[in-house]
Amino acid sequence: MRTYFLASTHSKDPGSQSVRIVAFHTLGDYAKYRPQEVGSAKAYAQQGATPATIAVVGLKPEIYEQIFREYAQLVMDEYSPSLPYWLRAGLAELYSTLKPAEGAIKLGIPPVREYRSTGIGNLDLNVMFSIDRSGLLASRNKLGTGLNTDDAASAAALGAANAARTSALAQAPGAMAPDFEGGVWMLTHMIMFQPDYRPKFGEFVGTLGTGQPTGAVFNKVYGRSITQVLTDLRLYAKQPSISSANVPFKFEKPTVPQVRPATQEDLDRVLADLTRKAK
Repeated sequence: MRTYFLASTHSKDPGSQSVRIVAFHTLGDYAKYRPQEVGSAKAYAQQGATPATIAVVGLKPEIYEQIFREYAQLVMDEYSPSLPYWLRAGLAELYSTLKPAEGAIKLGIPPVREYRSTGIGNLDLNVMFSIDRSGLLASRNKLGTGLNTDDAASAAALGAANAARTSALAQAPGAMAPDFEGGVWMLTHMIMFQPDYRPKFGEFVGTLGTGQPTGAVFNKVYGRSITQVLTDLRLYAKQPSISSANVPFKFEKPTVPQVRPATQEDLDRVLADLTRKAK
């Protein structure tokens, strides 16, 4: 999965070195080091850590997707910083579900999390296109309160997101708040797989990389306004099944890693690193 992802995105490991994964046996132990901003996520990447570090609860197969999402996000943030955050996050979500096969990689499989009834119908794409990491993490919580943003624009975007969620819930009791995490995945999947969008996906990403606003790029590349894109997205989300692709891919079997028990010194050093970042 890692080899295919790096090849397809023309990227390298964060900091061009191996990523450290710290797996805790219990949720209680993990929660001691989990930053408040990541909410209830069972995996998170330390921002700016050297080496790049991902902390996680356990190493069961069902958690692999979250680990790889965090890894892919670190890669996209370092090697594609000119892309708007919503697309970097969407690509990280999409690539997190890669599945290896004989001589191929399966791309586009839906995530483990529920993606159809996640509040996509209440999305405001103008807000979603403006979010940063803080805004995306906030959307994992019901109203996303109590989180810091990096700048005034991000704070305004997050404030608008909170207002939109509050308004939607007030107007329709029991309705789901907009889900930007599900939204970035679904929109990224649509422009990569939907027949009307797929042929110009490369042009779309390349044009976004020049720094132009997302809405303007959709209009320039696809001739669609944000309103039209949202209509397409809602229809796409209602499909009975989601497309995926088997992409031919051959690679050499990786070297078997050298495994040894961690010493107390190792444990002290790793936990000290996590504690510094958690504060």
